[in-house]
Amino acid sequence: MSSHESEQVLTLLKELSLLKELDSGYEVGKKTKAERDAHRLRQQRHQEIAEELKALAEQKKRGAEPSPSSDENNIQINP
Repeated sequence: MSSHESEQVLTLLKELSLLKELDSGYEVGKKTKAERDAHRLRQQRHQEIAEELKALAEQKKRGAEPSPSSDENNIQINP
């Protein structure tokens, strides 16, 4: 994984942590419409982050797998 991808993952994980912290207080008490809307938006963003992390993982997986033709063109020289 490149450093750029690692930074993306770290940023997304930090955002997830913040969303979880904000939602931890949501469970208690009566909610206003604004609080319900904010909670819904946080849940939506949580899902988006999960999808982004999944896409990054898939991208890494595809990048780590050798292409089928790479072995055909691999020339080894033994001294």
